[in-house]
Amino acid sequence: MIANYRYLQASLFSFFIHAAIFLYIYGTFDTNTSQSLLISKPLQIEIKFDLPSQKITKIVPALAKVDQSPPKKSTEDIVYSKTKDVAENFQDDESIESNIANLLLEESEIKADKEQQEISMYAQRIISSIEDAWMKPRNIPTDLVANLRLKIRASGRIVNVDLIRSSGNIRFDNSALQAVRRVETFNFFNSIPRSLYEKEFQVISISFNPS
Repeated sequence: MIANYRYLQASLFSFFIHAAIFLYIYGTFDTNTSQSLLISKPLQIEIKFDLPSQKITKIVPALAKVDQSPPKKSTEDIVYSKTKDVAENFQDDESIESNIANLLLEESEIKADKEQQEISMYAQRIISSIEDAWMKPRNIPTDLVANLRLKIRASGRIVNVDLIRSSGNIRFDNSALQAVRRVETFNFFNSIPRSLYEKEFQVISISFNPS
């Protein structure tokens, strides 16, 4: 009984060894069977294309350059732009000329006002000097008018006096002439600018009236 049990164990052990050897040899030569046993579920496959790095570096700058370049202007746009620039420059020139003209006009007006003020000031001094020397006759009509013309040197000396319009009253006319002769010289003429003297004060006219 013991011998049969040992014989059965040895038979089973031998069977397992031969079965293992058979399966190993069968799996080695039958590749299709091996593959079908190894793949148990669908595979997830991702395809990638490896592009050469040089081509990519060349393409990308070219595309960037094209995208960043400004659009070309048409001939009409160029002509319009040039015309607009010329018009703006012309307007600027006109504005500058207008400003210069206004400045010159203002300067001329200021100069004229200053000159007129000087004329009024010196004329008033001449009148005051003659009035101080005039001895008005008594008992004469108040509506008399006598006009005199004086020729004066730059030094202020009166070199000639003429009666250019008589009042019709000899005493009144003579009193006006005598007043001018008493003055003889205007001592402030040396302060009058030469150009102003020659223009306004070399020859002057004065009106006398009793009022």
